[in-house]
Amino acid sequence: MAAPPSRRASPAVLPDELVEEILLRLPPDDPACLLRASVVCKAWSSAISHPSFRRRLHELHRTPPVLGFFHNWYEDGGPRFVPTTASSFSLAAPDWRSWRALDCRHGRALFLSKCLDTQEILLWEPITGALQRIPVPAKVGRSNAAVLCAVDRCDHRHCLGGPFRVVFVFSGGEDTDESDDEDYVTSACVYSSETSTWGELTSVHGKYSMWFTHFSSVLVGRSLLYFMSNNEFILEYDLARHGLTLFDTPTTDFSRAYAWVFNLMVAEDGGLGVSEIVDPLLKLWSREASDGTNARWVLSRVIHLGNLLPIGFRDVDDRLCVEGFAVGANVIFISAAAGLFRIELQTERARKVCGDRCIGDCNLIPVVSFYTPHSSLEALRGKQHDLLLPLNPTEDRGGEEGGGEEEKILERAQELFDKGCKAIEDRDFTNAIDCFNHALEIRVSHYGELAPECASTFYRYGHALVCKAPKVKNPSDKVLKSVPNEELVKTTATTSKDDSGSSEPSGFSIEPVLPSEKGETLNGKDQEDVNMAHNEVNSDLDLAWKMLDIARAIVAKSPEKTMEKVDIFCALAEVSMKREDRDTAIGYYLEALAILEHLVRPDHFRVIDLNWRICLVFELASKVGDAIPYCAKAISICQSRIQDLKNAMKALLADKDVSASAAEGHSGKLTPEYKISLLSILLARFQKKLEDWSKQCQHQAMA
Repeated sequence: MAAPPSRRASPAVLPDELVEEILLRLPPDDPACLLRASVVCKAWSSAISHPSFRRRLHELHRTPPVLGFFHNWYEDGGPRFVPTTASSFSLAAPDWRSWRALDCRHGRALFLSKCLDTQEILLWEPITGALQRIPVPAKVGRSNAAVLCAVDRCDHRHCLGGPFRVVFVFSGGEDTDESDDEDYVTSACVYSSETSTWGELTSVHGKYSMWFTHFSSVLVGRSLLYFMSNNEFILEYDLARHGLTLFDTPTTDFSRAYAWVFNLMVAEDGGLGVSEIVDPLLKLWSREASDGTNARWVLSRVIHLGNLLPIGFRDVDDRLCVEGFAVGANVIFISAAAGLFRIELQTERARKVCGDRCIGDCNLIPVVSFYTPHSSLEALRGKQHDLLLPLNPTEDRGGEEGGGEEEKILERAQELFDKGCKAIEDRDFTNAIDCFNHALEIRVSHYGELAPECASTFYRYGHALVCKAPKVKNPSDKVLKSVPNEELVKTTATTSKDDSGSSEPSGFSIEPVLPSEKGETLNGKDQEDVNMAHNEVNSDLDLAWKMLDIARAIVAKSPEKTMEKVDIFCALAEVSMKREDRDTAIGYYLEALAILEHLVRPDHFRVIDLNWRICLVFELASKVGDAIPYCAKAISICQSRIQDLKNAMKALLADKDVSASAAEGHSGKLTPEYKISLLSILLARFQKKLEDWSKQCQHQAMA
């Protein structure tokens, strides 16, 4: 009898690190690959949806791909998403019958409702599906708007769900041709998601009526937004000074108004540029500053389209048109009789996108981004793509049964929150992060992202991420780190509460240190592991900053001075220090100190702590002269506190019965003697530093 066939051995399991390296090398311009990979197993899905994976995609591939574009087609008048990827890929764009596409930037797309009676703006995150409706400040039919991230120093690699701003521009005045001297007013205002309000209007006067329905906006740097009117005037909005400026395109030929031969773009030097079609040439212009505030247009490049596009791409009577520019990918879209083409400016390679001809009142809005299937946090409030459904998940739930289910879900969120706080106490930061992540998902889904009930969870989540990251090397801070701060625990326990009223103390944290920060020499595989660890740390810090910044935006809505604001500002300062952004850290520490001094007595230990931290940051920033006043203040508070403790001890010793009772009461707590000892150590440290810094300033003054 033949022996049964032997069973084949199971293939060896690939290490997680190798799997991630393979997934990272899937073509970024084919997002369907990652989408399919994410459903293979839970481990792959977790790896792909982690924020560090998205960051590594940016680091490896650098230039984000053009996933597709929204377009207000002339034929049906509504936006739709047209993919430009290698394989089939789609995004559930809002209903074209109700919305006109305006802009797409920093992971967010902007739409304007077509009904003037109930006009509003819709903000949509294409990757997560999150939605938000915003009322327009003025109901006009010739307006445009732009959206941008509101987080300072954000690299926009993973800013979904964070604060944002919307700039709305519109033109007024009579649309008449009777006089060239007619005074038309073009205005702009800014919406902040942090305050949920529109700011004040700023306006500029001009001779011509401005319609803003054909072109998308362009952001240059962090504060200059440019819009182009249908008659090809350019409107500059400076977010920093809240001012508007009007100027012309490179050549002004009013006889060809509404010919749409120009379109906005970003020039090779990162400044403002425009493209111009002079069939069959594509001219690229850049705006260069000269003579102080004046600027002029400079022709920087000419591309002969006949050498790039296929034979027969245009008819004899046909004209070419630049439909849009993909910022970040450096791609221009051009329409002709044969269809729509994309041209990569760096390589001058052209490829046909689709056979549809874009004509008339159209607007092409590219979606430029790395696509990663979103994690549970990124999907907050983004489970519904159908705009006919209510945005607030509690709106459509009626009856006692629905209310009871919601109560159970919120109780689960509270359990996760408490578990996360306990995990931070136990220094189990990974578990804490997971708990706060899930608690945040529940609370944001129920209350809304910027609801006051979510502030403490955003803060705790960000704080846990900060604690997990390696500490900043700061030998001068060892004494403060070793002080068991009883007062700090009391203060935090009475002021830093979540939405249910519970609280947990937050003191000094013990943080891990990466091997390379210990002075160890690494090579080969060990060095690769350290590099991966550094990448994960950077990703965690980015996410921590976003969570804390959202918490800051929520509490900023209230004018009250609270300890919660102090905690949030201090945590933002810690993230800034880990990023070696000392100026920002100083700013947040100073804001925290200004609030703290209104909440506690002048000699409170946390006032000492914040003054000392400010000193150390100034020292690291080589600004010891600025550190001296805060060091002197810390010394003064320490001396005052020591004297108060000594006076209290004398009073206790004068009454033996009271002294015995006090000694029994201090069992397991810090005794006055121990507090005096610790404060004396700090005082000596501060005095030595003040002496050193004073000498250093004297030497600098004499040099």
